[in-house]
Parts: sequence; structure tokens; C-alpha cells
Amino acid sequence: MPAQGVILDSVANLFSRPDLTADLVTQAVLGSGLTIKVSRGGWYYVELPDRYEGWIEAGHVRICADDQAPYASSGQVAQVTSLISFLYHEPSVSKRLPALQATIGCRLEIAEEDGDWLHVALPAGPGRWLKRGDVRTVQAGTPQQRGSVDEVIAMARRFLGLPYLWGGCTPLGIDCSGFVQLVWGLHGVKLLRDASIQFTQPDLAVVERGDLAAGDLVFFGGERITHVGLHMGGGRFIHATTHQCPVVQISHLDEAHWTERYRGGRRP
Repeated sequence: MPAQGVILDSVANLFSRPDLTADLVTQAVLGSGLTIKVSRGGWYYVELPDRYEGWIEAGHVRICADDQAPYASSGQVAQVTSLISFLYHEPSVSKRLPALQATIGCRLEIAEEDGDWLHVALPAGPGRWLKRGDVRTVQAGTPQQRGSVDEVIAMARRFLGLPYLWGGCTPLGIDCSGFVQLVWGLHGVKLLRDASIQFTQPDLAVVERGDLAAGDLVFFGGERITHVGLHMGGGRFIHATTHQCPVVQISHLDEAHWTERYRGGRRP
């Protein structure tokens, strides 16, 4: 039976092969679970909850005992709502540098509360402190509620100017499919990982260009789908791209570069 594991670091990279010089395929964040399929020479071949697979260095993962409940699966948990939240050694922002950071969407076990601070238990090692204003407290296991399109677009705008990173899926660096997956995922809609498989995701409705609405996904490519963005209405879309400037930015479907590459729309 495959072993279950949990991520120990702020962000852990998954590669196409067990080699740090291989291409980055995706990332996993602090506290998230995974399934270990293969162990080889200090590496694990793993499957993430979105069914995406890759090789990860074993040091980023704690293997869970068979009788151990998944991390942050009971009681009250702190879900990070800031793009990036610092976790401190003690309840002070000035006495020491932060111990690590947690990115938006991470769910962390709450050990105790102290005014404006929460003490969180991590998957391994000592607990850390974070500011209450960086999170919202929810019951473990509570699903993300589907947000309104306005909320989705507002969230997407928070990423404007953040850097593009092939294989990235956090505010520290993000690619096109990771961007729409994270933004819609924070509002209760589960998207698959790559643009090409999002395009054929069976629970997404096909939308003609003339019927595009805010919140729809817009896809681009040649013989295959290679890029995706989030339609904002009126032909404008927000996306993580390397075109002109490698950041999250707003473009228009009427721009020549995107018009000739447009391949269709899908509605979550």
C-alpha cells in the first residue's frame, strides 16, 4: 500500500525526474498531503491531491504512520489568507527573523491562541507563531465555498506583478495553469494542473468566444494547448505569462499575439 506523506517546507519542488537539474513540473506547499509511490536514492515519486505526479527530494516530506491522522485534519485550523505569511519563532515580528513562511491557502494546525497571535503546530519540529490577521480560522475538513466571480477576479488582481515561474503554483512564483488553479481553488472550484488538461477537463463547459464572461478560462496554443488565462470581461484577461514581461499581467484577446493563438474558452 502506498505511503502517505506531508510537506515540511514552505514550498517544495517536484521534478520530472529525480535530479535537481531536471525541469520543475509543479510544487507542493507546507502541510499539504501526498501519496508516495516510489522511493529511490533520497527521492520519492509522489502524487498530489490534484492527481499530478513528480519526483521530490525525500527531505521535504515526513512519512505518516498508518494509524496517524492526516495533518490539520481535525479541530480548528488556520487557513492563510495573505499571499505570504511569515511564521515566527516567538510572538514578535522584531526579535528574530521569521522561521519560514506559508503561502495563501495553506492550512495549519492551531495549538494555542494569544491575542493577535496564533501558535501553530507544524508537521515536524517546533511550533511557530503567526499573526491572526494573516489567516482565517476554520474547522478542519471544511470545503472551500464557491466564491462569486467578483471575488475570483478580485483575488486574481492581488497577484498582479508577481513573477512567472515555470511549474510554480504559489505567490513566490507561478505559471499560467498554476495561477488559475490556485485562484479558482481558493473559491471552491478544483481545476487540474496543466493548461492542456484543464482544456479537456470534463466538468468545465465549452464557451464560444462571443459568449465569454468574467471568470471563464481562455486557452491558447498551436497544435496543442500551451497557455491559459482568466477572463475578466470585455476581452480582457489576467494571466501569468513570459510574453513581454514575465509577471502576472492583464492582456486583451484582441492583441495580435493572443488573437492568433486563441483556442477556446471553458467555464468552471
